[in-house]
Parts: sequence; C-alpha cells; structure tokens
Amino acid sequence: VTLKGGENYLLWARTTKAVLCGRGAWKHIEPQPQGDKPLSEAAETKRYQEDQAVLAILQSSLDVPVLEAYSYCEDAKGLWDTLKNVFGNVTNLTRVFEVKRAINNLAQEDMEFNK
Repeated sequence: VTLKGGENYLLWARTTKAVLCGRGAWKHIEPQPQGDKPLSEAAETKRYQEDQAVLAILQSSLDVPVLEAYSYCEDAKGLWDTLKNVFGNVTNLTRVFEVKRAINNLAQEDMEFNK
C-alpha cells in the first residue's frame, strides 16, 4: 500500500507494520531498552545498516509528494513518528467526513438508493 496522505494513513500503517514485523524489523520503530551495556562498534554498524534498510522500505511505500516532503528524516523511527504525527491524528470529525464522502461517492448504476 502506498501512503498518499491522511486518507489512507491507517491502512498504510497497519500493512506496513505487518511487513516490518514479518521481517523482524519492528524493533527499529519501537526499540526495546538495551540496558546500560553500550553496543560494540560492529553491532552499532549493523544496527545502523538495518535501520537504513527499514528506512528504505518505508520510503518506497510513500507516494512521491509525501516522500519529497519528508525525505529529511534520517532514520526509520523518525520517519514513522513524523508520518504518524502528520497523518495519524484522525479525529472523529475527520472519520465522519471520510464516511460521508464515501457514501456520496456510492452509485448503483441507474437506480436510486431507496429502490
């Protein structure tokens, strides 16, 4: 699913989370505490490479205007959180508007809805 903006954010977020979880990469979006033990240089390099791969997955799922607007995000969590803040703030009023718009777009060929 390609994120086009607020109108399909929830679907995009659910499907993208499933993809990342399936690849064992959700830890880059919601990292678990590592404790006080610092990572070795090799482990830090590996973590960075994995994070950039997750960032690339996220970026490839964005429509071009969305990608251009948020290409400044340098890590996967930063991009995810930014998109959630921008598009994920779905209020009841927004949902009502989306439902009304969907109803208005319905059609039954040449028949009226009450038939």
